[in-house]
Amino acid sequence: MFPRCVFVVVCALLSGKVRSQAEDWWSYRPLEVVSVPEEDSPWLRTPVDAFVLSRLREHGLEPSPQADRRTLIRRLTFDLHGLPPSMREIEAFIADDRPDAYERLVDRLLASPRYGERMGRYWLDIAHYGETHGYDKDKLRANAWPYRDYVIRSFNEDKPFRRFVGEQLAGDVLYPGTVDGILGLGFLAAGPWDFVGHVELREGTVDKAIARLLDRDDMLDTAMSTFVSTTAACARCHDHKFDPVPQADYYRLQAVFAGVDRADRPYREGEGDEHLSSSATTLGYHSSITSSPDDVRWVQVDLGRVYELDEVILYPAHEKFGGHPGPGFGFPLRFRVDLSQDEEFLDAATIADHTANDYAHPGDAPQRFVAGQSARYVRVTATRLFERTQDWIFALGELVAVSDGANVARSADVSALDSIEAGGSWGRGYLTDGAARRSGEMVFAAASRFVGSGNFQPAAEPRAIHVLRRGDVSQPGARMRPGALSLFSNLTHHFDGLEADDGDEAARRAALARWVVDSNNPLTWRSIVNRVWQHHFTRGLVSTPSDFGRMGSKPSHPELLDWLAMWFRDRGGSFKDLHRLLVSSAVYRQSSAPNPAVTDLAVVPSEALLWRMPRRRLEAEALRDAILSVSGRLDLTMGGPSQRWVGFRDDHSPHYDYAAFVPDRPQGRRRSV
Repeated sequence: MFPRCVFVVVCALLSGKVRSQAEDWWSYRPLEVVSVPEEDSPWLRTPVDAFVLSRLREHGLEPSPQADRRTLIRRLTFDLHGLPPSMREIEAFIADDRPDAYERLVDRLLASPRYGERMGRYWLDIAHYGETHGYDKDKLRANAWPYRDYVIRSFNEDKPFRRFVGEQLAGDVLYPGTVDGILGLGFLAAGPWDFVGHVELREGTVDKAIARLLDRDDMLDTAMSTFVSTTAACARCHDHKFDPVPQADYYRLQAVFAGVDRADRPYREGEGDEHLSSSATTLGYHSSITSSPDDVRWVQVDLGRVYELDEVILYPAHEKFGGHPGPGFGFPLRFRVDLSQDEEFLDAATIADHTANDYAHPGDAPQRFVAGQSARYVRVTATRLFERTQDWIFALGELVAVSDGANVARSADVSALDSIEAGGSWGRGYLTDGAARRSGEMVFAAASRFVGSGNFQPAAEPRAIHVLRRGDVSQPGARMRPGALSLFSNLTHHFDGLEADDGDEAARRAALARWVVDSNNPLTWRSIVNRVWQHHFTRGLVSTPSDFGRMGSKPSHPELLDWLAMWFRDRGGSFKDLHRLLVSSAVYRQSSAPNPAVTDLAVVPSEALLWRMPRRRLEAEALRDAILSVSGRLDLTMGGPSQRWVGFRDDHSPHYDYAAFVPDRPQGRRRSV
């Protein structure tokens, strides 16, 4: 093994070589101030058009004519909403003879909550978002959805890009005390997670070390490919074969994430420590114990008077017992929720009926049911119970009844068929005391403090990261401090002096976030405008949006790419402004029809020159939503836990019963996000 001093010298020499190589490739060079080409044409609408027209004329080409209005409104609505326009909207736009009719349409679409859903779906794909862990034990992530809702809300609120990035890498540090500062960390936990490797494998084993290595690898790979379009993970076993990324850089990035894992964590301010206890008080309602899973148990709440109820929310109980890890303890497999104005429920309305098939285990996620009924009494009836230890029970942490935004069930009287009354933990009255709601609002995110499970426990401090010879955990080399890519001479990649010492986990991520959004980081600003361009024009100005390295493509319009990057960066990073600029251009408004003037396909081997608007295929989600929309069956209810259409049993190895899928169930009409 090299002495430490020799290793430092070698790294310094390699760093100089890396920076020299970086200057030879377009994406690593600083952003250049670019003048808009001086083109004389009535076709021009935005500066974007001048860049495209100049490139077309280099090839002796002219743009295609503008598409008709019916095509334009369909194109715009699918692009910005992922849904088709209604016939009324099409007819109104065609008949609108105001000179700014198109601009008004763009503004209306950008102001709709459907915009956030559309862009959110695109971003979640980039982040590898999933609501199960993946790998061989594909367990549910009951608390993944708050990150999904955060992404949608961020786009709808037009959150500045710098803040959007900062929240997803280090929101708990950069924006302390904010809900979004925690929810954004769902980005780092969005990808696959090896349940067996983390929970079941013993500490000190090679396989355990490999599981952690691969987990950090996914975090850094997703962050680098998403934000800076760089395949840094290729340097895990050796220096990058094509790009100026030495192996040392890779392990600096590993060190950034060495103190976090993926786990459920509370996201409300002031709710940090009470959830960490596995023996929390006021756990909620607990039925008597029975020897049959099919014994019926019920619990009901008297609201005191009749209310017009908007929704009923059931918060699962959280209790470790008999090997159960805690989330969703006692939640019934089959149940229904009824409302009534009489205590005996002689005249009742059922707002949720899950008695025919097993309900997906909710974990800690609140389960929401639309009410829309006047009622004084709320009853939950369990028809198939939760297995405890070869016996069966029914338990709930909290019942919330919402009327005009308020919880009218708080401190309400509770009755039940039977109940275990156990001092400060279980009891009928605890179903409406508000305690479980505090620890029920959890998000699956990057975390350094969380409730452990089995052999999965939080690290007391960031774990030591060493350069691994050939990526082998059994061949550790020099220990690495946190840092970033050493690509740029005007941007430090060392985090020394940025409060990222060995014991400060959060400062490491904050330093990386600052490095990513630094104005001198050309990769970040080129990457994000290229992704938005790709969304509207089917391919990016760089056709490999997650790889700006030598194995990726060169930009078709390099000057336009830099102009857009600086325009977006220097105007505050508004996504809506960027979308508005692109869809308002004459380039975007072109017809997709073949152009008889373009006959030499050898000159134009692809549509990268944008002599017409590229045709695009609808992705599966947009196609499905469009079918539901035009049939009048699409449910546009926003937010909350996802609806699950299949049967599920959270066994040692979870079982998904796809045969239980019923396409006509109301849950199947929610939007595909």
